[in-house]
Amino acid sequence: MERKLTKFISILAVMGLMAVGPVAYAESEGDGPEGGKSWGHGEDQGFLQELNLTQDQKTKLKALREGKKESSQALREQLKAKMQALQDAISKPGTTRASVNGLVGEVTALKGQMFARKIDGVFAMKEVLTPEQFAKMQAHRKEKMKEMRGGWGKHQGEGSKSSSALKQS
Repeated sequence: MERKLTKFISILAVMGLMAVGPVAYAESEGDGPEGGKSWGHGEDQGFLQELNLTQDQKTKLKALREGKKESSQALREQLKAKMQALQDAISKPGTTRASVNGLVGEVTALKGQMFARKIDGVFAMKEVLTPEQFAKMQAHRKEKMKEMRGGWGKHQGEGSKSSSALKQS
């Protein structure tokens, strides 16, 4: 019984950590067109020049980025605190699933709010950019995501080598 509980807690902790990674990336702040970091160390700045943004568009995108940065910071801090509370609760020997359900619900709600804000940001950008600019940006993002499929934190090419090595074993 205790072994099953330990296994369950371990799986839940790993799933929780896996869920936070993409959310943290999605809600990151920085210099990208939506407030996301320019992971390519300046590559995205060159891409923004390719979009041929007008000064008005640059101003509007900057205002969107600043507004998102401020409103998202509070949500990220709340999520971090709730995740820490959940991890603390799970690590206690007497913790039951029922006793953490409330925290799980709060974490889920916060992640839902963050996702909704991400979608709101996309539609707000869609209003600022021309359809051609938006299509070009989406194609660029799709290409960037393809490059990242090797895994989080991996350099280009490393992920494909390790994943093919895993498939062979």
